[in-house]
Amino acid sequence: MEKIYAIKSFKELSNEELYQILKLRSEVFVVEQHCVFQDMDNKDQESLHVMCYIDDKLAAYTRVLPEGLSFEEVKELLTK
Repeated sequence: MEKIYAIKSFKELSNEELYQILKLRSEVFVVEQHCVFQDMDNKDQESLHVMCYIDDKLAAYTRVLPEGLSFEEVKELLTK
């Protein structure tokens, strides 16, 4: 079993990588966790995308949002 980790900006993602990310997010949040929400929230373009591949298949993913992009109150707490 080979694990490969990658961290990319939105612009660095290939079409195939983006498709696999959106597919995995949909499988986890919408199908498994029954969280019906608008996943395309215009935050991906400013985020870092952390991917883990096992045997060339996307097995884990997270995005890291920059400070203040999602919750203004977090930015306010960090600047105090």
